[in-house]
Amino acid sequence: MPSFPRVFLALAFLSVALPAVAQLEKFLPALKGDFSREEVVISADTFGVDQKTGWVDAKGNVKVKASDHELTADKVRLHREKGDIQASGNVVIRRAGFGTWTGEYIEYNYKTGKGLTSAGDVVSKDFRIHAEEVERREDGRFDLNGLAMTTCTNEPGRWHWCVRGSGRYRDNDYVEVFNAVPYLFGVPFAYLPWAYRDLDTHYGLRLMPGYTSRWGGYLMTAYLWNIFRTKGGYVLDASTHVDYRYRRGFGYGQNFHWDLQEWGRGHFEAYFADDQNPRSSWRDRNWISDYVEDRYRFRLFHKADVSPRDQLIFHGTYVSDSVMRHDFFEHEDRGESIPMNYASYEHRENYFAAGINASGPLNDFYPGVAHLPEAWLNITPQPLFPGLNYESQSRAGYLERHYSEYEKAEDIYKYYPGKWAEYNTLRLETAHRLTYPFKLWDALSVVPRAGYRGTYYADNRRYEDIYRQSGDFGVELSMRGTSEWNGGRRHIVEPYIDYSYQPTDISGTRGTGLYYFDRFDRTLGWFDQFGQDGAWLPYDWHGVRPGVRNFFQTKGEDGKVRTFLDIDAYGIVQFDSDGPKGEEGVRDVGAKAVAAPTKDVDVKAQVEWDTDDDLIAYANLAAFYKVNENFRFGGGYLGRDHDLTDYGYSPVAQWNRVKESLVYAGFTHALNDHWSYSPYIRFDARENDLDEVGGYIRFQLDCLVFQLRLAYVNEYMRIDGSERGDDFRVSFTMWLRAQKKGDTDEWRAW
Repeated sequence: MPSFPRVFLALAFLSVALPAVAQLEKFLPALKGDFSREEVVISADTFGVDQKTGWVDAKGNVKVKASDHELTADKVRLHREKGDIQASGNVVIRRAGFGTWTGEYIEYNYKTGKGLTSAGDVVSKDFRIHAEEVERREDGRFDLNGLAMTTCTNEPGRWHWCVRGSGRYRDNDYVEVFNAVPYLFGVPFAYLPWAYRDLDTHYGLRLMPGYTSRWGGYLMTAYLWNIFRTKGGYVLDASTHVDYRYRRGFGYGQNFHWDLQEWGRGHFEAYFADDQNPRSSWRDRNWISDYVEDRYRFRLFHKADVSPRDQLIFHGTYVSDSVMRHDFFEHEDRGESIPMNYASYEHRENYFAAGINASGPLNDFYPGVAHLPEAWLNITPQPLFPGLNYESQSRAGYLERHYSEYEKAEDIYKYYPGKWAEYNTLRLETAHRLTYPFKLWDALSVVPRAGYRGTYYADNRRYEDIYRQSGDFGVELSMRGTSEWNGGRRHIVEPYIDYSYQPTDISGTRGTGLYYFDRFDRTLGWFDQFGQDGAWLPYDWHGVRPGVRNFFQTKGEDGKVRTFLDIDAYGIVQFDSDGPKGEEGVRDVGAKAVAAPTKDVDVKAQVEWDTDDDLIAYANLAAFYKVNENFRFGGGYLGRDHDLTDYGYSPVAQWNRVKESLVYAGFTHALNDHWSYSPYIRFDARENDLDEVGGYIRFQLDCLVFQLRLAYVNEYMRIDGSERGDDFRVSFTMWLRAQKKGDTDEWRAW
């Protein structure tokens, strides 16, 4: 039983404490209620309330939560009427989707948004910003004195790079720096009266110094910046380029990249070169158009999914001369030696697709076929009667074939592919096919087919119209057998044979004046010489294609069946025919294989042997293996050796046959988190000579990446006997590691 003095002391304590608690309870609803139009909750180890001044003191693990931010500190004073907050000791302010402020003392106002901190850091995206004094404006911007900005993660005194000055900052958006001085390893190396940095590491300055034999020393600069970015996902970016090449002079570029969501995505690029040495390539005069100092290149691409069933695409390149891209955009020139220019609109339904397209070369010094325009309609395979399927392809358009003309070239090289390649006509074409698939004895799959293809040309080189008619009669037989293996593996074998008879009749001159525009008029590659790609052959054909397909499969950990080896071996046997593909008998033997025993191995191969000429007509072999996250290697072989079928033949024999043989290999090895390297080599097996060798060495810090690229391109002789000299190339690049820039980053396409 408690003694009387203890009971008396307890009652006395309650008589004092309860009114204070009542006052605190009276005040706390104000904290949890409407405070600067935001729900605010404050928690702490201890509270103190000054009724006269209106200040609330919170100490120990203080946390203030509002609708858009959270503050933690050792001690906080909050005024409920004025909205002032004073926080000290390990202060951190976090805002969802914005930066994180840290410091020892922060003073700001919830109601006005205006505040002052004696010191602080902000971490916004990949950037870290330190300021000696920060003042927050009512519009949400911060004025910064004693500013230092970096992406480095170590202590401020040990940053590898930073920019110092004074300026303004907007949460998660940008930093403006006045009297900016950039530092690299503590050494100042420039001065800028004003600098702007978007806090998205995709944007900002790019620098690439280097050397090539053709350019001499050079410095490429680019600044990537954002014009607008909306919450709805609409984006318009830009990049401004200023380049200097010692032997060629200055170049200037302006690019725009956009994502307009339902209105499409695309880019526009403009580049101008004030070429100080424009005649350095005149030794190759048979292969270039005339050009002077003012050179340019424009590119446009836009793709829009107008609806789930409609698509619109624009793609075009226009240049000042035929070697502009070779001289200044070699990476692009290698991938697309003749620019593709087209505009197309396509609409798809469940049973048909239709569209219209216009295409062709925009510059006269490029050869090609122009569609001005061409409309098409495809009927996808549809059941016409039970078991009987129907499909068709039809198109109509005005077509022009152009050759490239070089005014100063020798006569034999004056035109490519030949002066004869300049013609035009209206072409109407329609193709229809019926198939009736069924099975015999529940084992043999039988797919007979019958079809008709008709083509009308309003003109030919003899100034008369031409009709071409072709039938398609054939049947494909196939069987499938499955052998279950131990360990969850299985082998599927599918032997097949395809018989095809395609009689073709061309009115009038038996085709001597027939125009060849595209794959509907001629065969372009080696594979379509015998209709293996499903295209209708434009000449007589009678023969069979026997083969056998093999699938080796296993089940993954997720239970899904995965094919780890796919092999298709086949042959081409020609019967008596009036076609251009030689005598009857075996004409071709080939195989296709795809192997992926693990997710880290990728092997592909396709080889075809021309039995008539006793040579490999086509070969594409490639294998890549990822040993681990730090080492991967690969290589391959590309080879072609066959005639090119066309309307006429060029007096330059090499233009009538494709003959290439190339071996390539390379690997990438990351020694550790700091060092990596990647060499590569290409070897011209046809000439038995080196084609190109090169690679890079890369060094990474916590915030910077340095890369040295080296390459040597061997000299070679062109068809006309002119020589192209060798080229030695060196480039050095540095970028922020936070950019996570890969080797195929867009800025390498300068």
